[in-house]
Amino acid sequence: MAITIFESCKKRKRVPAIFNINNFATQTFSLDFRGPFRENIRLFLREYADTEDYKVQNNPIWCTLLLSESNGVVFPLYTLEESIKQSSHPFCNLCRCVGWSHHFVCKRRYHFIIPQHEKWIKPLNMDTLEHCDHILHGVVHCNGFGHLLSISGSKDGSNYLCEEQIMNLFDRLCTILHTQKISVHDVLVKRCMDLRLLHCVTYGCSWFGKWDYKFCHGSFGVTEHKYNRAIQILSSLELKRIIHDFGNTSRGRVIGKIIHLYMNASDTQLITISDLLQFLLSLASKPTIQRKTALALAALSPNNSTKTTNDDKIPVEFDSLTSLTENSNCRWGVQRLEQAAKAIFTTLEQRNASINSKAKISRRELRDEARKKIGDTGLLDFMIKHIHKIILDNRIVHRKINPATKLAEFALEDDANGEVIQTRTEPEYHIPTLMPGQDVYADVLTLYKNVLLGYPESHTVSLAARAILDCKNFAKEWQFKESEDDNLMRLKCRVSPSYNELATQLTRPLPPAELIVAPKDVTVDELKLIVECSLRDTYYMMEKVVVKEIKMGQNQVFWGAGDVWVRGWGLDLDTELRFEGGADDWTVDCVCGAKDDDGERMVACDICQVWQHTRCNSIADNEAVPSVFKCRACTAAVAGEFVAYT
Repeated sequence: MAITIFESCKKRKRVPAIFNINNFATQTFSLDFRGPFRENIRLFLREYADTEDYKVQNNPIWCTLLLSESNGVVFPLYTLEESIKQSSHPFCNLCRCVGWSHHFVCKRRYHFIIPQHEKWIKPLNMDTLEHCDHILHGVVHCNGFGHLLSISGSKDGSNYLCEEQIMNLFDRLCTILHTQKISVHDVLVKRCMDLRLLHCVTYGCSWFGKWDYKFCHGSFGVTEHKYNRAIQILSSLELKRIIHDFGNTSRGRVIGKIIHLYMNASDTQLITISDLLQFLLSLASKPTIQRKTALALAALSPNNSTKTTNDDKIPVEFDSLTSLTENSNCRWGVQRLEQAAKAIFTTLEQRNASINSKAKISRRELRDEARKKIGDTGLLDFMIKHIHKIILDNRIVHRKINPATKLAEFALEDDANGEVIQTRTEPEYHIPTLMPGQDVYADVLTLYKNVLLGYPESHTVSLAARAILDCKNFAKEWQFKESEDDNLMRLKCRVSPSYNELATQLTRPLPPAELIVAPKDVTVDELKLIVECSLRDTYYMMEKVVVKEIKMGQNQVFWGAGDVWVRGWGLDLDTELRFEGGADDWTVDCVCGAKDDDGERMVACDICQVWQHTRCNSIADNEAVPSVFKCRACTAAVAGEFVAYT
């Protein structure tokens, strides 16, 4: 691949420079980038990228070649400058979903793209900006706010460049170019596990948290407080409590084996599931010989026992017929087991119908009656032995010992506490085929599916896991530090519209401040000109703005500290390109508490035009939205009017 890249370079007018990915965009050349992003990106393209001889949708492209020393691969980092005037999508849906709808529309966006490796020597095509499978795709508005769209979107790309390499590169690039804030929509999945849940429980933050990305905007009404609370709940879940909660169920026994094995393998005491997952992921990264030795010694340890103490024992929890048949270790197939179980249920139902709703039947009577439907006595004996507290059609089979006769008796009872409904809605459980310790990641997956996602839906653990999974939007903000060596001052400039503009046109919250860099000895008139040029260069609606007044913020006594406010005239309030969220001012008021668009699937009420989540209205993601949809409030109002009329 590297040779092919060099062959394509021969066609260029000059031999391009090749930069090492490990030290590219570091402090070694950061002294040149002293201004805001809109100025630094131009300097970067001029000094560290070569212009391509073609354009995509009439947008210019630059290429920077990077070298990965670990495998000798040379790959391209493309930078595409997208003009909003020429764009078919002038508004930014990503800004709207992370709460930045009120930002003014910028004139330019800069796309940083590393395509899939098979496209490294091919020109970017017309669909490049729409692809979501690039190894890297980040877009930054010229005001310094941007979004990370994909990291190692292709499996093949991971053979050459790992996610951490690419993430380190993008983070350094954003730091050097002085971006203000970058958001990311975290949907990373590894080995069938959502990393935002696994890493939050293990390390207390998402995978992107290693680069200081923090909670930005929750979905389905989840606030930052609820998100942090959910992390605390799951991280503090004790291993002893987990063993107690799952008791003697088939998955509980597997969980117990995993917990005891790794507790014996660890040099430190493992108390919570966070401790256990940290140890597992650390062990998985160690050399194979070291890992196998540690697990082999743990398996031989006399303390490695899955037996529970009297304090850990709890009654066997209600199980489903499917769970029993799929997890039973016997010579009969699932279909035969189901036939035998249904024969037993039918026998119990017939006894209930002939006597009363809670009739009891002895083991011998049950066996004799069921033999009329199932001839295999071995199969019947096996099923009668295991059919304790099994659910079928909202009814439960109970097996109890008669104190007088000391014989087992069976009864079919209705559920009175709603326990059946709760159990039937639990997710499918992942029971591994390998013994614990043979594959560390398989053991992590077992804990992930059977513990983090294995509790009933109404349980605190399940609610906390759902809250974390509903938080996908994270962001990192950069704080610019003053430098005493460059003789420059950095101001955060905010535009102060007039009363009429605020009351009639600019009804949304004012956007964040614009970074202005100027010499420390600048005059007020010179500063006005610098601010005016910066605003004209950045925002579409400010192409003709004229700055007439600059006012220092409160408690500010000299230039270079705090914010400055500017007033003037020339805002183009008639243009549609005002806010990144677009001209549509949606009204969101969902039962989950959401008051703003969070990027999740929504539907608008045909009566009140208020938007709500489809999930909160029991509309599945794979289900089409009804042609006519009425929210609960409007449905109740219409029903009330009908009753009053009649």
